[in-house]
Amino acid sequence: MQRGPQAVHLLSIQYRMHPNISTFPSAAFYQSRLTDGPDMDKKTLQPWHANALFPPYAFYHVQGQEQTGRYHSFTNPIEAATALAIYERLKRDYPSIDFDYRVGIVTPYKGQVGELKRQFRQRFGEDILTKISFNTVDGFQGQEKDIIILSCVRGGSTDKGVGFLADTRRMNVALTRARSSIWILGDSNKLRFNQYWGKLVADAEARSMFRKVRPCSPSSLFPLLRLS
Repeated sequence: MQRGPQAVHLLSIQYRMHPNISTFPSAAFYQSRLTDGPDMDKKTLQPWHANALFPPYAFYHVQGQEQTGRYHSFTNPIEAATALAIYERLKRDYPSIDFDYRVGIVTPYKGQVGELKRQFRQRFGEDILTKISFNTVDGFQGQEKDIIILSCVRGGSTDKGVGFLADTRRMNVALTRARSSIWILGDSNKLRFNQYWGKLVADAEARSMFRKVRPCSPSSLFPLLRLS
């Protein structure tokens, strides 16, 4: 078995993600020592990357309001509606692509998983629950999808904490499950209070990957995603 610095170096090469996805986790969690395998930009390239709405990596600022749901878990209906609008717009813009089993929608809270399932089921029917993987961050660990939509949930309350999101291990897991695209939904004003999430928002802004969803009710997000 190979040992020493070279072996450690080999373990720091990632062969899953588009380089635009791995850039922030590498800097935030691996002291920029996580490097990309050969041609990962080409191997993970997708047709939707040509659309400014659907790059490999983006942060969508959503001014949603979290609510306390069942079992004291949090929900954020506006973020759930935004995830639904993104998925619907993606399918509308690329009708020839089969997205079944290629999309994961991940959130820290079980309550939000239930809210996401409710809204997607209402729009697409029961079968959608088999075509998209809805799960908590913990439940999704070890899995990967071409597209991950991450709903942060927490945002817009008077509480200055970010709760579950403050766990950097879970943050790392959430940000490294996507092969080709990760789209993060959250209230940037709230997330800036946290050291790591604040850096992520700043990183998205610096790389021109920050998108602002215009405030609106969940129903008005259909059928198109409205961005400013």
